[in-house]
Amino acid sequence: MMRALHLMLILGVAAGALACRGEPSRLPPVHLNPNMDTQDKYKPYNESGFFADGRTMRTPPAAAVARGLLKDSDHYWRGKANDGTPANALPVCTGEDTIDCLKVDMSFMRRGQERFGIYCTPCHDRSGYGKGTIVLRDAGMVAPPSYHDDQRRALKAGELFDVITHGVRTMQPYAAQIPVADRWAIVAYVKALQRSQHAALADVPGDQQGKF
Repeated sequence: MMRALHLMLILGVAAGALACRGEPSRLPPVHLNPNMDTQDKYKPYNESGFFADGRTMRTPPAAAVARGLLKDSDHYWRGKANDGTPANALPVCTGEDTIDCLKVDMSFMRRGQERFGIYCTPCHDRSGYGKGTIVLRDAGMVAPPSYHDDQRRALKAGELFDVITHGVRTMQPYAAQIPVADRWAIVAYVKALQRSQHAALADVPGDQQGKF
């Protein structure tokens, strides 16, 4: 009995070793869902029997625009009004508009505050007076102007958007780092920051004035 068990064990080990030889199988693999591997579509640089030139890759039609890249709203994408001048206000969504516009609410303002804290405060400081950490530590750096002087307070929303997008003087452009919607969120927060430093008691809602 023991000899039979030993023989079966040896045969089992040998069969296992032979099964793990690592040689490739001549049989096709088992595909439980073959349409995930063989899809009826053209792939780049492949051949095609349908087109005369035998290529799957086609030249896009003239003036074709990739989905999501039309960018036909100058106000939203470039901060410009219809006449090409800087827009006075943010491109806020109306009841009919849902594309290339913004829903300005507290969540949007908090997003602007967060992005401002990441990208702007190192130079402009959290209050916008141009006394950020980099300015204070680098004696050779020219401090940015305060957001709260008359010239900066008079800037239109579109002008602030353009500065973030393209930079100005020693400030580098941030178009590559900050998406369009976030640039507008920063603009909204800067405008709110400016208002906060030049607000009067009459600007506070009546039911809140007693707190000040």
